[in-house]
Amino acid sequence: MIRDYYYNQFRNDLSIFMPDARVPYFGHSWGSDCRNLDKIPIESRPAFLICLYFTVLVDQAMYTHYRSDYERFAQLTQYPKFCHGLGQFQKNPRELLLVPVQKGMVDKSAIEKELSAGMELFIDEVVDFFKNYMKYINPAEFFDKLIYDSDVQIPLLIVMINPEMKDDIVVQAYEALRAAVEKKIGKKG
Repeated sequence: MIRDYYYNQFRNDLSIFMPDARVPYFGHSWGSDCRNLDKIPIESRPAFLICLYFTVLVDQAMYTHYRSDYERFAQLTQYPKFCHGLGQFQKNPRELLLVPVQKGMVDKSAIEKELSAGMELFIDEVVDFFKNYMKYINPAEFFDKLIYDSDVQIPLLIVMINPEMKDDIVVQAYEALRAAVEKKIGKKG
């Protein structure tokens, strides 16, 4: 279901969510009101948020780990920037999943149902993008950097110390990402 949504509806919903294509920035008040999420039909929100999450995540990972290639990447993708403040400081994409759940704007179980398929879609899309546009970037290396990035990784020790964390949507998203990387790329995260 999430693949169909991504290919057929996500861009349209993104243009509703961010109506001014000239302004790629959003998220300034995400923590208080998840601005414009209410414009996305409630039945589409889980898939929308997962797709938005991995779109922002790959954009930030490229900026952080492949800075010399970022300008070209940004020109090709024109992905949105999840940020705050006058300097447009990037926010952690985890908030894209966490805050709407906390605010009751999306059902956590609906996101959970789509996470594994969403992360596999993410892997497929990134691998395909590199193959077609940036052949010199090794997808296995990219995902290795991503899953061990300090803003992405959730160490198992944290979950062991606080077992209730395993039910947290952010932990579940990270585990789905690790599992998808292992399944699709063959690297253990």
